[in-house]
Amino acid sequence: MEKEIILKNHDFLNFLRCLSAVKDLFNDADIRGGVLRQKSNDKANIVEMDLTSLISDSDLPLSDLKSKLPLLKGLSRHDVQLTIADEEVYFSGKRSSLRFKNPIRDFMGNKFLSEEEFFKLFTLREEDLLFEHVVKKDISDFMKVIAGQLSVTSFQILFHGNVVFITASTLKKDGYSEIESGIPTQKSLKCFSNVVNTPFLLDHDRNMLFKMYNVQETVCVSKFTSSIRNVVMDVYGRSQLINEDEGEECFNPSKEAIDQDVTEKE
Repeated sequence: MEKEIILKNHDFLNFLRCLSAVKDLFNDADIRGGVLRQKSNDKANIVEMDLTSLISDSDLPLSDLKSKLPLLKGLSRHDVQLTIADEEVYFSGKRSSLRFKNPIRDFMGNKFLSEEEFFKLFTLREEDLLFEHVVKKDISDFMKVIAGQLSVTSFQILFHGNVVFITASTLKKDGYSEIESGIPTQKSLKCFSNVVNTPFLLDHDRNMLFKMYNVQETVCVSKFTSSIRNVVMDVYGRSQLINEDEGEECFNPSKEAIDQDVTEKE
């Protein structure tokens, strides 16, 4: 049974943007019911995107995503008809078309996570929330630059009493950035957590909502919510709460920032 969808040019371009945003995270895109929800290649993150506003509740498996995207971009000047069949998927533009054989899902590297499978991994409860913070678009763009220029793979979330600092430092500790400070917490802590930089490297259009939950003893789950035009994107990642006295040198928010936070609270 075939399913046909007409993607207006602006919708097709947005569809390509969504796939392009995750092309370095996934070898394959396994979209089911119009939703992409799967683990990254390194298993460090789960990305969820609701694409139903673009492709309805379609099932669309795309293997070897990186190689297909340049081909699909060749159709991006016009509206595109998407035809999904049992064995193949067709993308038809004004003059040209592409046809891909559907991969066998069991052999795909990145498999769709059902809601049942997802909730078995962790449960996010409001009573476990450590903090939530809106990362402005210019700050997330700055963090992307920091990740590249300082070659950092993670950002440090420093808990200093009732406030949180977001920092970054090089492996050799010869470069350091205090990105944000004075973020209020739900629980007074003296520790830090290393959060992988992936959410800040992904293309997005607006501010990002960052929530961190303490789901089990020292285990945290961070949820980052952003969007690409009208498509909401959630990125989840695990990290550990590490005590300050365990030898890491990254726990060094500036005295001026700490004094400022104390003054503001008074």
